[in-house]
Amino acid sequence: MSDKMQKTKNGVMKAAGILVIANFLSSMLGYVRNIILTSVFNLGSATDAYTGAFVIPDFIYTVLVGGGLSAAFIPVFSGYIAEKKYSDGYRMASSILNIVAIAAAIFCILGEIFAPQLLPIVLDFSEWEPETIQLTVKLTRIMFFQCFFMCLTGICMGILQSYKDFTPPSIGAVLYNVTIIGVGVLLLSLGTGIAGFCIGVVLGSIVNLTVQIIPIKKHGFKYRKIIDMDHEGVKQFFRLVGPVFIGIAVTQLNLIVNKKFASSQGTGLLSAINQAQQLMQLPINIFAYAIAMSIFPTMVEHFTQNDMDSYKKDLSLGVRNVAFIILPCTAGLISIRVPLIRALYFQGNFSYENISVLATLLAFYAIGMIGYSVRQVILQGFYAIKETKTPVSINIFILCLNMLLTAIFVKIWGANGIAIAYSTAGLCSMLTQTFFLKKRIGSIRGTEIKNSIVKCLICCVVMIITTTIGIKIFEHNISIYRKLNQFIELLLLLVIGGGTYFVMAYALKMQELTSILVVIKRKFFKR
Repeated sequence: MSDKMQKTKNGVMKAAGILVIANFLSSMLGYVRNIILTSVFNLGSATDAYTGAFVIPDFIYTVLVGGGLSAAFIPVFSGYIAEKKYSDGYRMASSILNIVAIAAAIFCILGEIFAPQLLPIVLDFSEWEPETIQLTVKLTRIMFFQCFFMCLTGICMGILQSYKDFTPPSIGAVLYNVTIIGVGVLLLSLGTGIAGFCIGVVLGSIVNLTVQIIPIKKHGFKYRKIIDMDHEGVKQFFRLVGPVFIGIAVTQLNLIVNKKFASSQGTGLLSAINQAQQLMQLPINIFAYAIAMSIFPTMVEHFTQNDMDSYKKDLSLGVRNVAFIILPCTAGLISIRVPLIRALYFQGNFSYENISVLATLLAFYAIGMIGYSVRQVILQGFYAIKETKTPVSINIFILCLNMLLTAIFVKIWGANGIAIAYSTAGLCSMLTQTFFLKKRIGSIRGTEIKNSIVKCLICCVVMIITTTIGIKIFEHNISIYRKLNQFIELLLLLVIGGGTYFVMAYALKMQELTSILVVIKRKFFKR
């Protein structure tokens, strides 16, 4: 391997490492928040209102900034930085930042005014009590304030990632959740109820934005109070971002469809489905998203240099690394779902009956993890070659498929049908995206990807057998009703499952594990 390629690979792995650690800490803090909420309020009307209050603000943020940013902003702004056209880059980025700020402000004002009319569109209130509906409206109006700050944060993060600086966005995400928990618990003691956590969300978004602003200045970025619609970079951004907005909106509509159906299934099931989906998203957010985002600037660079062989190596590396991590996470969540839910959630007002409900939903959601994870990498592959129309068409197809399957499966399996439909749609999305990207760029080194996945599946089967035996032995000999024993069981199962997987991977001489071990050796056993 040449020095340049090794340097690029090391840079990708370093960026991925930073994002993995930060996403892990942020996600863990998010679960601490959820555990506090369920312990105090159980899975009931208050948590349903809290979950419902996130739907519209999250949709606006994700569509306006979350997906369009990585697909359109980073390639354009990175091009100016790479070519040392700093003045043009600052002018383009400032224009986009100002446009997003104005658009976000307008959406937030409209949301504050029309929240009572908008919520019935995304949630089914037919089975809800009037008090719960009023609380949902109140919490949604509080949440709209954080939407404005998060949109600005998204652009700032795009600027930093264009400089390949992943640390401030990572720190900001952690402090965001720390603020929510701290403020929420403090205000809870003052009698604000669940609304205190919503106020914490707003303050957390302000802290997150503040963390991004200072490093941007250190990179030399110069903000301009302009909106230059005639700038070539701005025009290029809008040519790219239009189809992406549609594609991201369609993806988010999938989640809204889930919540719409979930809100009609009875008190607490909206919260239960949201908790299960968030647990399923944890490995995706920590690993798949981090790997996809870390290889994206490198893929853009290789495509710009017309080095398609290196671009395909990046893509293959991303898919294989994601599969190597996500497949055992899937197997683990399915095999230890009951001990996991019991250890994390069974305290306070969380009822014993909800363990089975949440664990079953989690198992069905986990099936789709590999689909949504690999899809993240494939999407970045499309965006790196500035192809945005194909993903849009695929996303629209997947939305229609998810809606159809959800409507059918809910009648057959109730709330579990929502999770089954969502996972099925995710797997179909992965296969469809991969097929059309391969059609667009030719071979994507499919043989090495297939061989890696087959080895991962063999490791997972052995892992499931060992963890299942571990559960039987532990619960036959030790009482599971003590909280300490629940955590000991969970820890032992994680060690047994993880140890089995990595021993099998080592025995099968998997390249992905070898790469990780080489990095660890260099990091901790330097001369």
